Amino acid sequence: MFNDLLLKALNKEIVPRPPVWLMRQAGRYLPEYQKIRSRVGFLELCNTPELAVEVSLQPYERFKTDAVIVFSDILLPAQKMGLELEFTDEGPRINNLISNASDIKKLQIPMANEETYPTLTAINMLKKEVGEKVPIIGFSGAPWTLFCYMTEGYSSNNFNKAKTFLYTNPQASHQLLSKITNTLFLYLTMQVNSGAHVLQIFDTWAGILSQEDYRTFALPYLRQLISDLMPLKVPIILYTNNSHHLLPKISMLKIAALSLDWRCNLQEVRDNFGASLGLQGNLDPGVLLTNQTVVREKTKSMIQSLKNWQTGYICNLGHGVLPQTPVENVHAMLDTVFEIANESLVYAK
Repeated sequence: MFNDLLLKALNKEIVPRPPVWLMRQAGRYLPEYQKIRSRVGFLELCNTPELAVEVSLQPYERFKTDAVIVFSDILLPAQKMGLELEFTDEGPRINNLISNASDIKKLQIPMANEETYPTLTAINMLKKEVGEKVPIIGFSGAPWTLFCYMTEGYSSNNFNKAKTFLYTNPQASHQLLSKITNTLFLYLTMQVNSGAHVLQIFDTWAGILSQEDYRTFALPYLRQLISDLMPLKVPIILYTNNSHHLLPKISMLKIAALSLDWRCNLQEVRDNFGASLGLQGNLDPGVLLTNQTVVREKTKSMIQSLKNWQTGYICNLGHGVLPQTPVENVHAMLDTVFEIANESLVYAK
């Protein structure tokens, strides 16, 4: 029997409890994931469909989440465009970052097929495994977020290199953002064609921009990407981080749901932007580092903060699961959600 809670919530239908899945639900906090990672590197794992499928299924098999998100990484399209990508103990690193217009001209817009992206094979395999049980989520980064990594080289709190490039090379920046957008459109289209029921776009670094720069550089390309994906008729979730000042613009995008970080109040966002915009989130991942009692209380409080969680709400974190998270605390969060029925929360005895 197909569990369509996520699709119903994204379609603003009434549901008996919020659907729940977690960003980075497959990852280092799971012992079964660590077992696989002890044998293979991160990029090899992403690019080996059989292993990517196994890892994608681990949280579903353990927690019975309401969706399976394919295991991959947002920077794979940057690699396919021609950049040298590696994953170190400190995170992803691009070794030949974009520093001038000439570098941008060298970038290709790769064909989106299973040979270029083994992730597409993984989605197709997941469809055969769980496509009749729960929805499959495909994903990518947003154009601006990929721009940040491609011009900075690695993750940063402020992305000063990326912003310096943006301010000193505005024309080249538009050219780079355009190439990224076209690449992501092809990639996400093929994810849907391979079996993804839902797409999530991660604009993790939108919040570092001012309102003016967001309107000039990030928003047009994100809007174009979302608009071009509309004919696929799949719901799109957009995740933004630390982006309170941008929400009036973000909320106008043609998305099914906005995935929020923990700094936002769910009801305030709904009051400000209307019930037609679905909401996802937004428990602080740090809560999962505490204990089961706190996790249950905070999860319950988060859901009850939304007056009408039965329509257009998806329970999730405000960012990805942290590597040091105890597995039993994830169980506590999901069990709390599963126990919701008829607008009541019941603790398991």
